[in-house]
Amino acid sequence: MRRIGILALLFFALATAGVLGQDIALPREMPSFNQAYTDGPNAWGNCALGTGGCPDKIWTTGCLVTAFAAVLSYHGIEVDVPAASSCTGRARSGMDPGILNDWLRATGGYGRCSRDPAGECCLAWEQLPADVELTFHSNRSGIGLNPVASVVIDHALRQGNPVVAGVHWSTYCAGQGDQSEDCHWVILTEKVDDTYAIVDPYNPDSTSPYGVRTTLEAGVHGNYIIDRFVVVSLVPVAHVPVAVETPDDHTSMAEAAERASLVVLFGVLALVAALVVLVTAVRTAP
Repeated sequence: MRRIGILALLFFALATAGVLGQDIALPREMPSFNQAYTDGPNAWGNCALGTGGCPDKIWTTGCLVTAFAAVLSYHGIEVDVPAASSCTGRARSGMDPGILNDWLRATGGYGRCSRDPAGECCLAWEQLPADVELTFHSNRSGIGLNPVASVVIDHALRQGNPVVAGVHWSTYCAGQGDQSEDCHWVILTEKVDDTYAIVDPYNPDSTSPYGVRTTLEAGVHGNYIIDRFVVVSLVPVAHVPVAVETPDDHTSMAEAAERASLVVLFGVLALVAALVVLVTAVRTAP
């Protein structure tokens, strides 16, 4: 009986770690937006991204904002933009990359990053709508997902929480000089066999407002490797805000991701160690 109980515990642990290969999907379809949508009604691609003289446009560097617009829409979050702050010159409400970008520009949602040639071009994570909570993680592998990152992502998807991931492809990022990480941002929406379905916010069809639904291995730019990722969940209704440290640039996000991933890693290692002890006890029991 004791042996059966331990085997059941082992099976449960393996299932929790996501090693049984079962498919995992969000409970509803992820909305899809194209950062390069420049030709059509309310097109946002040519809208200025960032503040303080940032030279960027949504279609050139707005993949992260576009991805978050889709995730916020998925969670049912909308914002209001007055005409004076709108790229279209009209007051707008709802959620799409243009509306979110205008709202961020009006509410201090962009900050200066080390790679910015001018102005504030980087998303200030803590300035996203207060309805969502972000948890930051890193992937400790240059060739694919390590087991710890996979466990975290699978758990998030099971809980109905999308994952926004910074990726690179090949040995460099196209058009990004010597940048080798977080060259592009995509949304993980589903695990199918040994890969993940994604919404890629870059669609070269400038007449389409929709991103591309594909997989990590078949991204628009190539075979994507995850560098860092952010789990985006809704704040509980009864949640009382507390002061938290949030990353405001590439370096601080890496530090936050490092700490979060270490916590998960130690938890997995502790589970494995406990299982080894239990299995050993069974083998040596009279």
